[in-house]
Amino acid sequence: MRSVQFRYVPTLLSAALLIIATGCSSPSQQAVTPPAAAGDTAAKTRDATPMPAHNGGGQIQIPFGTSEPTEAELRAQRQRQSTTQGLIPEGRTYLGSIPCETAACRVQRVTLTLLPDGRWRRVAQPLVPAGSAHTDTGCWRPEPGARPLIHLLPARSTGTTAASVGVLRMENPAVLSVQTVGANAVTQRYTLNIQADTESTRALQNDTAFFCPAQ
Repeated sequence: MRSVQFRYVPTLLSAALLIIATGCSSPSQQAVTPPAAAGDTAAKTRDATPMPAHNGGGQIQIPFGTSEPTEAELRAQRQRQSTTQGLIPEGRTYLGSIPCETAACRVQRVTLTLLPDGRWRRVAQPLVPAGSAHTDTGCWRPEPGARPLIHLLPARSTGTTAASVGVLRMENPAVLSVQTVGANAVTQRYTLNIQADTESTRALQNDTAFFCPAQ
């Protein structure tokens, strides 16, 4: 019986050594497994990350209607909507000789300045007989037509029924024909012609003593 037992001892030892060798070889094989390449990891990360949307051409998209109008733009808008109605788009000064309002003189030389905001200024110099110059100011009101009329009203009486200082007809932007002087109709032809008088225009523009309401 002892010979039989010793006969199986080498076989058992061989099996035990085989099991031990198999168990030791697994960690070593796992240790030598090469890590994933850095380039492959970056590529996978890049593929998984969504690309940002592009607006095309590198153009900057600016939303419309977000900016507030400046004071100058508001003033220009009020000016366009004022009494001018496009009749006097810029300050203009006219010069001419016309009859006087009263019997104190027969002829006077008039320098008339009109502004787009509806204001007017007149400097009248009596010629026959000679006299001292005087200045009047007020608001003018347009009357539309093929040849529109310009009604000169006193500064503090801008209503439609206010007494008119005078009525002019615009023959063209450079010529105004006199229709009435005060309450008197003019039967002969008298005209005021446009002048390159920036001084008179600037003087009225800088006058803040009165303003005319928009119509």
